[in-house]
Amino acid sequence: GSALSASAATKATKTRHFSEHVVGVRLSMAGSRYEDVYRVKTSPDGGGAMIQDASLNGTTFPVSGHDTTIRFFRDGAQTTKDSFTLTPPSTDGTGTITGSGTCTGGSGVHSTENCSYSFKGTYDLRTAVTVITFTGTDTRPVVRTPARAR
Repeated sequence: GSALSASAATKATKTRHFSEHVVGVRLSMAGSRYEDVYRVKTSPDGGGAMIQDASLNGTTFPVSGHDTTIRFFRDGAQTTKDSFTLTPPSTDGTGTITGSGTCTGGSGVHSTENCSYSFKGTYDLRTAVTVITFTGTDTRPVVRTPARAR
């Protein structure tokens, strides 16, 4: 009876396209490793915050790197893993960042979420500000609200 219904409900999933816009600043840098924090300004999950722990694979531009992030939303936390490339900065200190990533777990609705995305944006060496837009797809369980008793 109800155990079967609960099991069937958790297997239903929904795939959607998404776009997310973040603005962040560098907190620290030590050698090739750095940490940034971001405000998630627009996302299917609403506003939130993101912490990025990253490492560069070299010291000469263009330089590639990889990171892990955790995004905090009202409906749970989402973890991701990314790879990216920074172009050489122009004379005013700005350059571009491009990359791709996948979801790696989390809590709440993000605990069983699968996602993949690409991203592009800009970084500024003078101000330490980075602006990025992510686009991709995610698949997560459909959350069904139980019918209310009358």
